[in-house]
Amino acid sequence: MDYNKIEDAVFKKAMEFFKDNAVKFFDINAKIIAAADTEIKNIEIKTNYMDYLFYTEDGNYLHFEFQTTDKKEDIKRFLYYDASLFYKEKRKIRTVVIYSADIESVETYIDAGTIKYEVEAFYMKNLNGDKKLEMLRNKIERKEHLTGEDILTLSFIPLMSSNQSRSKRSLQSIELADSIPESSEKIQCLTLLYALFEKFGDSFSKRRFKEVFAMTEIGRMIREDGIREGKEEGKAEGKAEGKAEGKAEGKAEMLIKQLTKRFKKIPNEYVEKIMKLPQTTIDVIATEIFDLNSISDLEKYL
Repeated sequence: MDYNKIEDAVFKKAMEFFKDNAVKFFDINAKIIAAADTEIKNIEIKTNYMDYLFYTEDGNYLHFEFQTTDKKEDIKRFLYYDASLFYKEKRKIRTVVIYSADIESVETYIDAGTIKYEVEAFYMKNLNGDKKLEMLRNKIERKEHLTGEDILTLSFIPLMSSNQSRSKRSLQSIELADSIPESSEKIQCLTLLYALFEKFGDSFSKRRFKEVFAMTEIGRMIREDGIREGKEEGKAEGKAEGKAEGKAEGKAEMLIKQLTKRFKKIPNEYVEKIMKLPQTTIDVIATEIFDLNSISDLEKYL
C-alpha cells in the first residue's frame, strides 16, 4: 500500500474543496476556475512546494500559504515562489498568507531595490474559535446541513483565537468533525483537516486525528484497498518465484518499500527482521502503517 499515493489523493480532494470555498471564507474578490501545480523547480532542479495555488477567471494565479510561525525569511521565500512562478508562466500572482492566532503582525512588504513585493496577511487571531466551535456544535447537534463555509470554519478552528491550547482545539475539531451525521460533509471536513494538519498539527493531535480518520468511511476504504493491493502484489511475487517463500519475501519487500517512502530511512536491523516475519505479521503492519508515527513504532511487531 503506497501511503504517499494515498496522501496525494487526500490532498487533491482537499484542494478541490478549498478551491470551491476559500474565496468566500477569506472575502476575496476573485473566481477560481481550477487548481494549479504547486511544484516549483528552479535551474538547479531543486523542488519547492507552495501550499495552495489556483487559476482565477481573469487568467492569473491566487496563491495561499498557511503559517504558524513568523520568520523573517518567510516573505523572501514567498517572493522566491512567486518570482519563479511568474518567470515560468508569465501570469500575475496574488498571494494571501493565513497566520495562526499566535501571530499578531508580520512583515508583508519587502523592498529589494528594483523589486517591490507585498503579500496580503489574513490573521486568524481576529476570529473567535471558541464561539465558532460552539456555533458549529449546535448546528451539528440539530442535524442541520453544513455549508462549505461551515466546513472550512471547522477545519480552521485550530488556527483561530481561543482560551485553549492549539492541541486541545485540534482534538475538539477532530471529534466534532467525526460527529457530523452527513457522510459527505464529514469526509470533506476530515479530508481538509488532514491536509492542514501537515502544516499546524502537533504529534499528539496528529496521532489522534489518524485514529479518527482511520475509522471513517474513506479511512476504511484506504485500509481495505491497501490490504487487497498487498495481497495482489504478494500473489504476483509468489507466482513469479513459484514458491510460498517467494510470496512472503515479495510482501516483505513491498512493506519495506512502503516504510521507506513513509519514513525515508529504515535501520538495517529492521529490514532483516521484516524479511523474516510471517505473512500474517506483515499484513498487520501493512494494515496499521497509517498509525505509525515513527520508525521506532515497528518494535512492537518485531
